[in-house]
Amino acid sequence: MSTLIPRASLVTGSLPAEQQEDLWCQSIAPMLESRSCRQPDQAGKAPEIHQYHLGRFLYIDTIFSRRTFRRDRGLMARHDDADHLSLQLFVDGRNQVANGGIDYTIVPGKVYGVNLAYSVEAVAEDSDAVVMVLPRQLVLDEVPHLAGLRGQVFADNSVCNHLLRDHMLSLRRLLPSASMDSIPALTQSLLGLLDALMGHGDTGAAQVQTAMFASICRHIDSQLNDSDLGVESICAKFRCSRATLYRLFKPHGGVREYIQRRRLMACFKVITGSRHMHRGIFDIALDFGFISPSHFSHLFRSHFGMSPSEARDMGVQRCGKGLDLAMPSGGSAVEDAERMWRWAKSLTASAAWR
Repeated sequence: MSTLIPRASLVTGSLPAEQQEDLWCQSIAPMLESRSCRQPDQAGKAPEIHQYHLGRFLYIDTIFSRRTFRRDRGLMARHDDADHLSLQLFVDGRNQVANGGIDYTIVPGKVYGVNLAYSVEAVAEDSDAVVMVLPRQLVLDEVPHLAGLRGQVFADNSVCNHLLRDHMLSLRRLLPSASMDSIPALTQSLLGLLDALMGHGDTGAAQVQTAMFASICRHIDSQLNDSDLGVESICAKFRCSRATLYRLFKPHGGVREYIQRRRLMACFKVITGSRHMHRGIFDIALDFGFISPSHFSHLFRSHFGMSPSEARDMGVQRCGKGLDLAMPSGGSAVEDAERMWRWAKSLTASAAWR
């Protein structure tokens, strides 16, 4: 008998409504902080969720009551490994979203991108939705023109929107009985469909620029401990002018500011990681080009809302939680909520290993 695709679920009736509400929020906590808008004395159905792990991406089938969603600077700092792209299709309900300076309303029947690399403030009605969660590196490697997506993916009533919508709904029907053997085909069909659909329309110049930006970002991340990393070295590497480079990074605060943010993020990951708890905080900062302890502490607190030592303490508290990608399906509701939490955290690594 074939092994089914790993699934974790929270369904009505397995727990008291209040506990199920808490576990539902926990299951998506690395990506979004969520709170119900329902008053404690108001009757209502507890949220439900089924999450499937397809190796390089997650598929979520969920219903929930009116609630808020939030991803602020603090959450982004604590869960920078969950800066995924979330493709959302609401079957019922609406969601008012502010996503990194772009406002849009998710309505039924259209596919939208909620980009977790940016801040999120949202208020949703009672809703029925399906979501595909694509890790940042998978997007940059396979469909880089989606890297900055925030809002509606395709125009109203376009063939492209209908095809992507139908694909997402077909997965809702197929995944409960699909086997592990089907994961490669499911992954390639999704990536191939996205690439083909995004290739239609007058998007050539924009796609080239987005792909170039994605390539430069990958290069920056691979060279963060190189003291020569900067405008000149990037222009030489990619054979582009300063004007082109400045234009690409203008929406992100500029090249130097972007590099500094990525170095701060790299410091945060190392400082809070279990492998480097024995190292001094400023020794780590020196690895990424910060030469003044006071200046580094100021920049760190300004960016993350906490001091480097506070971040280290937070990392110590989390050290006992390993990430197990091979966790089996089934088990208690508490175990399934924990499993979904871990899947969101480990998705980037899971995608990179394939």
